[in-house]
Amino acid sequence: MSGGAEGHLSFSVARTALRSRILIPKYYDPEIAAAEALAEPDFALPRLGDLLLPGAKGSRLGSWIRREHYGTGPIPFVRTSDLNGWRVRPDYKKGVSREVYEQVGVRQDVRAGDILFVAHGTYLVGTVAVVTDEDLPLVLQDHVFRLRLRPDAEAQGAGPVDTWLALAALSTRFVRRQVRVRQFSADIIDKIGERHVELRLPIPRDAERRKAASEAVREVVVGQGIARREVSSLLGSDMRMTRERAAARHGFSVPCTALAKRVLIPKYYDPTLRGDLDAEEARLAARWLPIGELVSAGVLGAETGVEVGKMAYGTGPIPFLRTTDIAELEIKADPRQGVSRAIYDEHAARASVAEGDVLLVRDGTYLVGSSALAGADDAPALVCGGIYRLRTRDREALSPAKLLGLLNLPLVRRQMRSKQFTRDVIDTLGKRLLEVRVPDPSSPFAASIGAGMEAQMLAKALLRRRLAETVRSLEPAPPAASRGRPGWSMRG
Repeated sequence: MSGGAEGHLSFSVARTALRSRILIPKYYDPEIAAAEALAEPDFALPRLGDLLLPGAKGSRLGSWIRREHYGTGPIPFVRTSDLNGWRVRPDYKKGVSREVYEQVGVRQDVRAGDILFVAHGTYLVGTVAVVTDEDLPLVLQDHVFRLRLRPDAEAQGAGPVDTWLALAALSTRFVRRQVRVRQFSADIIDKIGERHVELRLPIPRDAERRKAASEAVREVVVGQGIARREVSSLLGSDMRMTRERAAARHGFSVPCTALAKRVLIPKYYDPTLRGDLDAEEARLAARWLPIGELVSAGVLGAETGVEVGKMAYGTGPIPFLRTTDIAELEIKADPRQGVSRAIYDEHAARASVAEGDVLLVRDGTYLVGSSALAGADDAPALVCGGIYRLRTRDREALSPAKLLGLLNLPLVRRQMRSKQFTRDVIDTLGKRLLEVRVPDPSSPFAASIGAGMEAQMLAKALLRRRLAETVRSLEPAPPAASRGRPGWSMRG
């Protein structure tokens, strides 16, 4: 091997060391072997393939489904972006019919306790989640593996390995680095193929350490399910299939005097939505205010982020949050892009994130209207131009948790859909967000939403912290020369 200690510029591989006719240099990264040697005193390193059931029972790729089946029913069609924080997102993008499930899903045989593993993509390759009873039934996209461990799965010298322990081990930097060297470009995406079975999982030799990690993972997954149900009950929505659809009708008339801002898009004037808003105001005996009125009153600030340009990606560790980094009312723990401190300082005044900010997706397709509450662990960060940064100026009148809850009421999300227009190849909500009406923050209804969301967001933050701590507890130390490098210094 040649090159300095701080980073190998090149290395040699003996002809006899070549495997499966692979001639891609990163596959033989010498730092992987160095990391494994450092880990072996404290960790057994079983191959993933040795822990799985044989053949398709242990590892099976999902199925390709024609686009005309999208939106035909309520059964989740789980794609790569639907895995987040060890779970399948409840606000999945695509749903399919029972007929499609009977043709495809039954053959896939996904069960509670299976691990889902992203096989194709770029940054998401290697992302994992566990299937629970409340996720079923579902259908897997052909970019996702369904993994099932042997009932007697064991790491030699380290005892039994259960689903919970394997899930945390697969989430470590130690494994994610192995994933990166095994994912190869195929057309416009990367694929890991069947090379995922070669991954070496860090399983602690200490029995108490293994037990603590397994129990922590189980508690996090159970806690996530409880938090989801509590939030859904609070908001009066199950958070599934957030693409609200108006009741079917043949048409409606709009007088010329009712046209606003030269908008000629029918859904903007949806009479069913307007009627539902009037009925809800009467039911709650509380006025629904346009968000713009809260901004004008100085209660709320609404700014969009910035675009730093692709050349800035990867220049540093400060997250540059994009629309796909928002999921389940939270900012993802492992955002895809990072920027340098200099770039952050340049744009911080306009687009920095502070604890208590609510981020709302302005541009995209299915993600438009999705929102998240920034916690203490999410700063510093920058937000992209496709995201609104909503910052409460008067937390007595409008707390961040109350704002988040109001923005996610089903009737509010329906309004956002009606004001989401196609621009070029994506949709945008634009400044029409300011027209969206929410319950008066001073009303008793809004107060109850705020109190409930405050408690649930605190619970979710604690669960996310527990998740990160559990992964760190299984993290072998990287080679000294590799510390601080991308791939070793951050998850994924």
